[in-house]
Amino acid sequence: MGKISEIALFQQSETYALVVETRTTVKEIAMTIGRSFMEIETLFKEQNAVMADVPFVEYLNFESMSEDIHMIIGFKSAKILCGKGNIRAITIPGRKIVSCLHKGNYTELASLYREMQEWIAAKGYKPSGASIEYYYSKPGTSEEELATKVEMPVLCS
Repeated sequence: MGKISEIALFQQSETYALVVETRTTVKEIAMTIGRSFMEIETLFKEQNAVMADVPFVEYLNFESMSEDIHMIIGFKSAKILCGKGNIRAITIPGRKIVSCLHKGNYTELASLYREMQEWIAAKGYKPSGASIEYYYSKPGTSEEELATKVEMPVLCS
């Protein structure tokens, strides 16, 4: 199916999150993300806190991703929480983001990324070099029904 919303610019408010920053390979990416999601969910429960959004993964080197994938895996929270072990509590600053919703297989996201990068350039914005994917589908969802929001922070000139 592909893109299911228009590409648009938004102002994102400051928010809080619990995250794990890690590096992995393409082969290990699903296992790494799944394990991190479970660890972070456990820490939310320990603090009697509620997740403020669906899980996300920020790809810090998406423009040059190869076998070494550098990412921040996390959940947003409505309040400041405490980190523990390899889980950090962070504040995500308010920022401008370009966003679009996608429905379908994750392998189809590459064309959406290209289209978003072209949109950003055409509007005169500068990409930050990171991208964030929000995963709206539960495990076991068929590939054609996967729902993902892609965000790219930008600098406005």
